[in-house]
Amino acid sequence: MARAGKAPPPPPNGVPLSVLVDFDGTISRTDVTDTLLAAHATDPDWRSRDDAYAAGHVGSRTLLAWDATILEQDRGRLDATARSQPADPTFAGFARELLGFGAAVEVVSDGLGFYVEPYLDRLGVGDVPVATSRLDFSARPFRLDFPYGHPSCFVCGTCKRERVLAHRAAGRFVAFVGDGESDRWAAWYADLVFGKDRLAGVCRAEGWAYLEWADFADVGRALRDALTTGDVPRTSSELALLRVAAEPRPYICGPEAWGEGRVARTPALAAPRHLR
Repeated sequence: MARAGKAPPPPPNGVPLSVLVDFDGTISRTDVTDTLLAAHATDPDWRSRDDAYAAGHVGSRTLLAWDATILEQDRGRLDATARSQPADPTFAGFARELLGFGAAVEVVSDGLGFYVEPYLDRLGVGDVPVATSRLDFSARPFRLDFPYGHPSCFVCGTCKRERVLAHRAAGRFVAFVGDGESDRWAAWYADLVFGKDRLAGVCRAEGWAYLEWADFADVGRALRDALTTGDVPRTSSELALLRVAAEPRPYICGPEAWGEGRVARTPALAAPRHLR
């Protein structure tokens, strides 16, 4: 399995397109992290963290680090539950088609992370790079590390914003596909957004342009159409012209927006004690 790293430049004869894809509720049909907690959390009060997270009093990095410590310390049982979660059957063909014409595909997930790579292997697309957290099963209790977190903003476990910006900096037009509230941090900086469920609600509320989707066949059709019409650039020269014409977007998250060292979007005074 490839780990995400520096975004590659477009190939000489390839389309300068990157498609970044959320995992929980997007490639998987369920939120696997929440499913694991529902089945294997040792603290019956684990659901109370949702209100604090939704209110911005605790960031996902703090939240997920705590989640890892309250899971049953039995990797076999966790793996079995994760494996049982259904996938979108159209993702594998979608990813292979994009890779075939020189586009980049990357999974960006702000969850417990350990189940993403095996999942992609089972779908037959184990070469798709993944940016997510790493669960250390050798520690007791389990410890979660955040190799794709922002170096000076500690709100999110995986900084989806930084993955979008890395692909843009490499000279690529970035499409983002997601379904959740946390995907807003990637959607704002992406060139094209495919949203459903909570992400679609965020886009509507904020007045951001997005395309509705139900499965990856929808996303694939829309991208093929956009390449035909020129709404997605087909060459690096077309992308350069698009960038010149585009207005710069202000930062809405990260240290540029709310200062360095933040661990939550708002002060953590109202967070439950175990989440502070």
